[in-house]
Amino acid sequence: MGGVLVFELDLIREIERLHAGLHTLSYYDVLGLSRSTDYVAIREAFYARAQRFHPDRYVGQTDLSLKAAVYALFKRMTEAYNVLSDPELRAKYDVALSQGECRLPAGSRGRRIGNAERRINNAFARIYFRAASEKFAQGEWTGAWIDVELGLSLEESEPLRKLHSEIVRRAALSGV
Repeated sequence: MGGVLVFELDLIREIERLHAGLHTLSYYDVLGLSRSTDYVAIREAFYARAQRFHPDRYVGQTDLSLKAAVYALFKRMTEAYNVLSDPELRAKYDVALSQGECRLPAGSRGRRIGNAERRINNAFARIYFRAASEKFAQGEWTGAWIDVELGLSLEESEPLRKLHSEIVRRAALSGV
């Protein structure tokens, strides 16, 4: 029984330490990662920490300040995961971090994505889809075709195949 109490005390101290540093900790620090971490490690770190710090684990706690700290910590962990797991947002964040910012501003943390893009699971395939769509809209058939081919090499999805067909059709019509 004493081991359980020590574990809980250590966990509470860790929550308090992380919560006290939320205004100065980077997203990497919040998830316990280095800046060179890959996507898989980011996902694994988030899920491991989510099991440890999920607010549902603390529903029975009577200490309201501890419950508030856990909620704030979990919210920041989720923010960190959302930014670091998106290659474009992570690149923006790394620039902001090198300039001394430990978080991205709220307006920079998310991107609205269309229905077609939502149906693409691979984050990098989504980036190629977005780039191909932008080039397609500007009439840059070759660049659009290259980007959509790269996206398809990562994931065979209906939005990528449809865009590919449209690029090939338009390029043929324009004589490219």
